[in-house]
Amino acid sequence: MKVEPAVKQETLRIGGGTLLGVIVMLGVFALLGKFSMAVLISGVLGGIVAVLNFFLLGLTVQKAANSQEDQARKWMQFSYNTRMFLMVVWLMVAIAVPALNWVAGLIPLLMPRLTIGVMQITGKYPKDTTSSSQQEKP
Repeated sequence: MKVEPAVKQETLRIGGGTLLGVIVMLGVFALLGKFSMAVLISGVLGGIVAVLNFFLLGLTVQKAANSQEDQARKWMQFSYNTRMFLMVVWLMVAIAVPALNWVAGLIPLLMPRLTIGVMQITGKYPKDTTSSSQQEKP
């Protein structure tokens, strides 16, 4: 499957925002005197899982757009379940492995959504208006 340019572009945006968020998170850990190699590794791996999750979402949407509605719905549900499983496994590993910090592994998973919110607030990413415009129609 060829990755569409829009998927690449959005993944790069989310990757950049996630990287910035992880850097800020590491700085906060440092200011609190809690920075360690475990925090660094967990933050980086958590960021990779978060961006991978977003990229897989983009691929799923791309594939669903080229499928029939019923097949697209099934594919979206399967992808969602698989991606959530990936994140749960990551968190279980971050909790179970003593060389990792589960908090520093969890926080980066929130960064893609935070990045999208910041981009919407700054006007660099349009808010979804389809649901509100549909509600206004009689």
